[in-house]
Amino acid sequence: MRLLLINPWIYDFAAYNYWAEPLGLHYTASFLEHCGAEIDFIDCLTSDENPNPGLKPDGRSKFHRKVINPPSCLNFIVRRGERTYARYGINEEEFISKLRGLERPDAVLVTSIMTYWYPGAFRVIELVRARLPKVPVVLGGIYARLCTRHATGSDADYIFTDTDLSTLPEIIEKLTGKKLPVKANSWNLGNAPFPFRRRERRFFAILTRTGCPYSCTYCACGYLWPGGFARETASVVEEAVDAARLTGIHNIAFYDDALLIDADRHIIPIVEELHARMPDLAFHLPNGIHAGLVTQRIATLFHTAGVKSIRIGLETADETVQRDTGGKTTSGAYRNAVDLLRKAGYRRENIGTYALAGLPGQKPEDVEKTIDLIYEAGGAPLLAYFSPIPHTPLWKTAARSSPLPIEREPLLHNNTVYIRGNPDYGEQAIHALRDRAAELRKQD
Repeated sequence: MRLLLINPWIYDFAAYNYWAEPLGLHYTASFLEHCGAEIDFIDCLTSDENPNPGLKPDGRSKFHRKVINPPSCLNFIVRRGERTYARYGINEEEFISKLRGLERPDAVLVTSIMTYWYPGAFRVIELVRARLPKVPVVLGGIYARLCTRHATGSDADYIFTDTDLSTLPEIIEKLTGKKLPVKANSWNLGNAPFPFRRRERRFFAILTRTGCPYSCTYCACGYLWPGGFARETASVVEEAVDAARLTGIHNIAFYDDALLIDADRHIIPIVEELHARMPDLAFHLPNGIHAGLVTQRIATLFHTAGVKSIRIGLETADETVQRDTGGKTTSGAYRNAVDLLRKAGYRRENIGTYALAGLPGQKPEDVEKTIDLIYEAGGAPLLAYFSPIPHTPLWKTAARSSPLPIEREPLLHNNTVYIRGNPDYGEQAIHALRDRAAELRKQD
């Protein structure tokens, strides 16, 4: 059994690589390899011929970018006087060349991430069909799970929506008429083979747990990972050490949704052990941590052990909105967290803090207050536009609050698009908030 796994392009108005990799697809590749399949892998976001532009030593980079005509429903989006919808990643000629250079697969598996990035997955499937017309295609990933009915409009033979990968081999066997030599066991992070690693990156991502005990109304984590699962310390440490030695990479991004939950028994021993075994590792936390869970021990350890980039999810300074959206944190808890991190040695530039703009009912002046609070507390404000996500508690409210038909068209979930359907957020207001956050980030 030979399987081809593909991470598709991003189609969006803007994209930047903050230590992101298709970790779910890497886990799927290693799992199927464990079941006896031969694996080929194409990442449409990474070129074998040309490194990503603006590549930094820590692994962050821009993507290769080609401006294209947007779908008609996005024609009204003009940013700073320009149409900027683009395809991010390798050019189609390189993708087709990669397909031609591989042995014919028995099946192709395509992942998907943001709901509004589905054109990338659809285009990959279209090109695969043209080159490999009789090869079955499976579409999975976050978009496929959140927008399953819409995903059936793709040309995939099967839409995979399970969280347990153990059902996937049987599906592939039925589609191909071939058998995998090793029987699949129930899959979870605790018994999963280490994810499929690629050498051309300058970083790798690690997931130490799934799920989150909080129930933020704008977040789909509870739907995607009900219950959650935490890995053993030894498993995480061995994966990181193995990956660092295999690839020579020393930048690690933790992408947990709730990294600091039960920290004394989870992330603290993980970071302590990794720092003891490989003291030159650098850690990055692009997925916002919970401010109320930051302690002096955590702040001091993170600074000592080489946690270089911290992101905190404050989202809003409005106490009513904090409570109504799930009660994840408070302004007081955020101030305390920043104070502890600053005392541990972090500078403002290291403590990026997300301020969410465009929530239903939220005014631009509310966002400005959040930006100012972040600055006054000692953090670096990062403006994040609200994106409505299916199956979240806020989804129906978001649909009612917008003139855009977001329930019919996932392209309209795009954070650049949805906020422009809110009459309170004209271009002038959006630019003012973005410029205000950028101005304050430069100060210390």
